[in-house]
Amino acid sequence: MPLPEIAGILAGDAHRRDAAPGPGRWSAPGIMLAGGSGPVMLDSDCVVVADARIDNRPALCRELGLPADAPEAAVIAWAYRRWGEDCPARIEGSFAFALWDAGRRRLLCARDLMGVRPLCYRVEGTTLRFAQSPAALADGADGSRCVREEAVADFLYGRVLDAEGTWFAGVRRLPAGHALVHERGTMRLRQYRSITATPHTPGSDPATTLRGLLDSAVARRARDGENVGVLLSGGLDSSAIACLLRDRRKRAGAAPLPIFSMMFREPRRSNERHHLDAVLATGGFAPHVLDLDGYAPLAGFESLLDATGGPALSPNLACMRAVVATAADQGITVLLDGHGGDEVVSHGYGLLDELAARGAWAALWREARGAADNYGRSRLVLTRRVAARQTRIDARFIARALAPFDREAAPAAERPPAHLLSRDLLAQSALAERLRALARPEMAGGEQAQHHAVLADPLQAYAFEVHAAFYRSMGVTARYPFWDREVVEFCLGLPAHEKLSQGWSRLVLRRAMAGIVPDSVLRRRDKIDFSVHLARGLVRHHHAQISELLASAASPLAPYVDLARAQRTYAAIAADPDAASGRAVQMVWRAVALGIWLETGCGAKAAGASQPREAAA
Repeated sequence: MPLPEIAGILAGDAHRRDAAPGPGRWSAPGIMLAGGSGPVMLDSDCVVVADARIDNRPALCRELGLPADAPEAAVIAWAYRRWGEDCPARIEGSFAFALWDAGRRRLLCARDLMGVRPLCYRVEGTTLRFAQSPAALADGADGSRCVREEAVADFLYGRVLDAEGTWFAGVRRLPAGHALVHERGTMRLRQYRSITATPHTPGSDPATTLRGLLDSAVARRARDGENVGVLLSGGLDSSAIACLLRDRRKRAGAAPLPIFSMMFREPRRSNERHHLDAVLATGGFAPHVLDLDGYAPLAGFESLLDATGGPALSPNLACMRAVVATAADQGITVLLDGHGGDEVVSHGYGLLDELAARGAWAALWREARGAADNYGRSRLVLTRRVAARQTRIDARFIARALAPFDREAAPAAERPPAHLLSRDLLAQSALAERLRALARPEMAGGEQAQHHAVLADPLQAYAFEVHAAFYRSMGVTARYPFWDREVVEFCLGLPAHEKLSQGWSRLVLRRAMAGIVPDSVLRRRDKIDFSVHLARGLVRHHHAQISELLASAASPLAPYVDLARAQRTYAAIAADPDAASGRAVQMVWRAVALGIWLETGCGAKAAGASQPREAAA
């Protein structure tokens, strides 16, 4: 279902249901669903609006006695009639929906298990409003718009610490796998389903199983009659999706698969062209490759902020716009995206903690190679950090012995800055306390516990929210085969050694794609860091703008950013962009993105509208 159509339901009009005593009202002017139909009404008492792609629609239609091609919203309505509030747990796929049951005076909102389709809400008095974008609900009943200090601090730090919080005070995010029920003046939030590991079957071949699951996930997201393309980088995840769909199209006698890529020729260390060419050489593709050397990351940045509803922890969206625009110009309406492959399959680094807990230090040293290569750290540093998480006496000894090799084990004064937050913002946002309260995935235990913690991180649902807004603004729908529930839960249930072995991380996916993806891609250990291109673009095209934003006493960043530290950090980047650390580049970019947003009024559109307290300070 094209997102611009559903935006008129859940985002564009910010529809509300008055929960005050008296007849319930459903206000939904201009509602449109796919195909030009209105909201699905089961009868006079039940109406559903939905942004949904239901993977088990045929099975549900058979069980509910519906036509096989029944619209998703109709399937949801009848599922509710059969199972009531438990209906979200019966639906496979990605969805966000709102259902009004007039007979029970009940509003049911639900978001899919992985959180692929976003849903936010705002409660003011007896009124609940819902939307797919937090920005659509940003203005309160009195017209005010207030940005949360905690959200500012979290963004500048580069984390998502609150699963429900958004940029705007009063606007909450419905977490993945949750349902919200507003009934007769009361509201309750509940988790209707959680990610559960599929038990591993000894003696089976995980690679063969994963290949079949991923192939099915790709097929479900590339339906007949849709204009589908694939975002291809030359990495393992996007290559797997592209090659699986290409093979399906070949067997069906379809035209070559359109793929869309962006490339940087310089510096050489971040040039993926040879990996991309290896995939294209296997045939069956219609490639569109954009050379983005020299791009200006802040060009048209205000429109990007408007599209995403505020600064996002995704600096690459600035260059992705050209790629997605090219796809849209080619008539593509659906893009398959390899986003999440790392998180879903898992690198298997929890195996290192399992080995350390057993005192298997020689095996840990051998396996640490793949993790160290991916992190860009030495095995000494990685081994020290794993040892430091253990309680064994030998682990403590190893951690102390290796401490001189790890900068983060040095005194705080000798470490590079971890953030650019001002002291006032640190205190007011209680960032340090909230970070201490947050359980880090690597502290969860062994591989399965760490893997589950990564999948449940609020960052995942947040990323889908940002991506949904971004792609919607481009007139394209993105779909993510790796975030298929069966794929996720199968990978979660695998033993650690199926993911990390002999220094090779994500081994099960490499084995699954053997004979499908070129060997040179299967053997890749590196991950391209695009920070160098971001640094080059900021310095080459926006130096004066950044310098003024970080140096002016009147800068909107003054209450939130340690401007002296920010100036020093940026000066080092400007002196040699190619040598700048990725962390430093990201810190400066986040500060600049926030400053531009504050300068433009944080998305407030109405003339004379109240500005956020922080922007007006």
